[in-house]
Amino acid sequence: MNTDEIGQYLEEFDFNYFLDTAMEKVPEGVDTREGSIIYDALAPACYQMADFIMQLKTVLLETFVQTASGDYLDLRAEERGVSRIQATQAIVLGKFTNEVGAPYTSLESGWRFSSVGDDPVYYTVQKATAAEGYYKLQAEKTGSVGNEYIGTLLPVDHLNGLGTAQVVEITVPARDAEEDDALRARIIATQQVTAFGGNIEDYINLTTGVDGVGACQIYPVWAGGGTVRVVIVNNNYDIPTQSLIESVQEVISPIGTQEGYGLAPIGHSVTVAAPAQKNINVSMHVDVESGQSVEAFKTSIETVLGEYFLALRRSWSSHDDLYRYAQTIYRSQLISRILTIEGVLNVTDLFLNGADADVGLKFDDAVQELAFLGVVTYS
Repeated sequence: MNTDEIGQYLEEFDFNYFLDTAMEKVPEGVDTREGSIIYDALAPACYQMADFIMQLKTVLLETFVQTASGDYLDLRAEERGVSRIQATQAIVLGKFTNEVGAPYTSLESGWRFSSVGDDPVYYTVQKATAAEGYYKLQAEKTGSVGNEYIGTLLPVDHLNGLGTAQVVEITVPARDAEEDDALRARIIATQQVTAFGGNIEDYINLTTGVDGVGACQIYPVWAGGGTVRVVIVNNNYDIPTQSLIESVQEVISPIGTQEGYGLAPIGHSVTVAAPAQKNINVSMHVDVESGQSVEAFKTSIETVLGEYFLALRRSWSSHDDLYRYAQTIYRSQLISRILTIEGVLNVTDLFLNGADADVGLKFDDAVQELAFLGVVTYS
């Protein structure tokens, strides 16, 4: 009996089941109609029995990794040495000038600013950067909401001489707490592959556990024995900033050391790097319904194409049993997504980077590509 069958089986024991079963035990000739003494005496007990069965169903389903959720899934994860990846706080780069437009250099750690809008995000100053007037700030809210704002900041504290303040870059994007399905998949994966002692699976777990890392690819012995190349993307599945690369390098294995000061085993020379951005320009001919113009569909077309490339980047770290990576941008998949747009009748002559062919991304010890939608043109 699988978990679905357990749930379906227990659902049969509802209020009507218990009431009907109880009424069958009542001697003939006794009034059992609704409102009778017997009915009113048995109905509450039957209701409680049915409620107990539904609670029992919940208990049973929360017992199995495949159907557990929330805190119960966390408990099952702990049994396998796995824990839910928690939400993080975004780190942003702020630019500050004084009243005459010169760099403002008087900010102190702990001072607060807010974004503009009805539901502002508050930021706390962390530290100054090497560039005058630029500071690192941390969003006070956890989760991806901290990744959404670029623009003017308003001081919460009174600051003398401040002219302008703005967020100019999301340095380390935040991530939301890991969802149940993702955690469940990691728990099941531990039963198939054991992460141990610096093997590839161990590096994947170590790296993805670092704040700011959305996914990674691991290339062992890429430059000889003992060398490991760790290629990362940020929580938005985008090219990571140099600041994020350096922070991950420091956590995994500080540069220049092989002595086990980071998470990497002693003797491993680890290089943390970013993938190479691969822009895919798309050109095509689109037929639309009579009376419509292609111009009216451009935004929708480019939205579905963008969603396709984002989905591709989300699966960028997928690998086979030998940890080999491969991704291809298929024209047929792009066409099928465009055809889901109401009013689009046909798509022909779709070219990728000027060629009438699918595009395979390059993944080897030297280059690891990450695909982005480039320029879209219509013929």
